[in-house]
Amino acid sequence: MGGFNEAHVRRVMWRAGFGATEHEAAKWAHRGRGETLRWLLSPNGREAPLLPGPKPMALDPANEYGHDVLWWMDRMVRTTRPLEEKMVLFWHNHFATRDQDTPLMLRQNAVFRRGALGSFPALLSNVMEDPAMGSFLNLIGSYKDEPNENFARELMELFTLGEGNGYTESDVREAARALTGYVEGKRAGGVLLTTRFEPKNHDGGTKRIFGHKGRFGPHDVLRLVVSNHHHPEFLVRKLWSYFVDEPLDKSTRLRLQRVYTGSQHHLKPVVAEILDHPKVYANFDGPSMVKAPVVAIAGMLRATRLGVKVDDWTWVTSGMGQTLFSPPSVAGWEWGPAWMSSNGMRMRFVAANVALSQPGLKVEDGDTPVDLKPAEQLSRAMAALGHPWASARTRKGLLALAKGYDAMAGQKWQRQVAADMTQRAMRHLLLSAPDAQVH
Repeated sequence: MGGFNEAHVRRVMWRAGFGATEHEAAKWAHRGRGETLRWLLSPNGREAPLLPGPKPMALDPANEYGHDVLWWMDRMVRTTRPLEEKMVLFWHNHFATRDQDTPLMLRQNAVFRRGALGSFPALLSNVMEDPAMGSFLNLIGSYKDEPNENFARELMELFTLGEGNGYTESDVREAARALTGYVEGKRAGGVLLTTRFEPKNHDGGTKRIFGHKGRFGPHDVLRLVVSNHHHPEFLVRKLWSYFVDEPLDKSTRLRLQRVYTGSQHHLKPVVAEILDHPKVYANFDGPSMVKAPVVAIAGMLRATRLGVKVDDWTWVTSGMGQTLFSPPSVAGWEWGPAWMSSNGMRMRFVAANVALSQPGLKVEDGDTPVDLKPAEQLSRAMAALGHPWASARTRKGLLALAKGYDAMAGQKWQRQVAADMTQRAMRHLLLSAPDAQVH
């Protein structure tokens, strides 16, 4: 893969986080690829401290509309474990849950964070017993006399095996029987805190799942789906596509599957293999992985040190196609080029307007020195935005823009207007043009 430089750092920090600040790009380029990946993959489990600044606006995620979104975006901006937080977003999409009370969704978010890079079977078990998921897919209240198939079906189709892979309708029905018995557990202040398994509500009869016969219960079902031979390929493909937009070749897939099964279904070794793969670092001159809306905004707020200071980001990201804690369905969002809809792109333009109206990025009248050459104007704009990636074609276009504004200026006051307009236009285009939407 050659040397490890700032371009490599920025690439892996976007894929495994929310972009690199100038300081991080220089620091980790100096330390090298091995140290960078070791830091990204540092132990998880205990809650990571957040960076001290920039501090967000006052947030009340459990009670104020949209503050749950802003609270999580602030974590993305200030996290000291970017890969862990990026994996929380992965699991939020993988185990997509919506339309539940905000406290329940916040508790589920914590479940994802604790298990972000740990054991997949343990995470799956915690998700099964999570009250938000139990309510959403009707696992709570599924009793032996009338088993509900929702959780059993999505467990196989979306969570572990893939649509139609290695299971039949009979397997779904039998698994639904085995999953009966969960009821509401403890409550506090009217909010459901836990689920509880009630044996008298469980179907204790013999079931047949994937050809295996037994008096299976809920945790037996999880064991059976994870041990199904279709599961390793399903999960490593999904993890690969989250970090890499190059096709997954057969030899790499088989190696990732061996790593996954050989580690007793732990996630960190698989993600480590993926992030060390040369395809992560391909196409520096033409990246094509589209940034998800919240990733694009969090990365921008992080690089510019704006932080979460206005509540506009809730409706902006929603308009871009992604409302945190409210995926469109149990299948989650459609990722990749689907983010680049006409309305989504219009809202990415609006996002730049919101960012550039805030102190720190806003160019006031008279802010820009009038004697800057086009290349100096571009350097000034790039520095203000944390040096985002821009293609040679984009840089050439921005320099031509600066020359055009400069040519229009005659008198001294016109030169000031032209200088400020150039800086505003450059900053906006660096945030809203196509280059800013990919990594």
